[in-house]
Amino acid sequence: MTYDELLIEINRRLDVALYNGDAQSIHALRAVVELHTPSPIPDWVPTKEELMCWCAHIYPCPTIQAIEKELG
Repeated sequence: MTYDELLIEINRRLDVALYNGDAQSIHALRAVVELHTPSPIPDWVPTKEELMCWCAHIYPCPTIQAIEKELG
């Protein structure tokens, strides 16, 4: 799934989590996904000003693949 599709899925699950009173874990998951925003620049290296995962130029990276797998 694309990065945008993954965020949409997380937002959908957040709505359910808010209804059930357990949104904290979904907020944490979204924070991790946001750190793995795909980079439009090949071989980009993050700086202090740009908080992103070092593997942002490889999408989906292993972290995103694991999240997608668990989300089903």
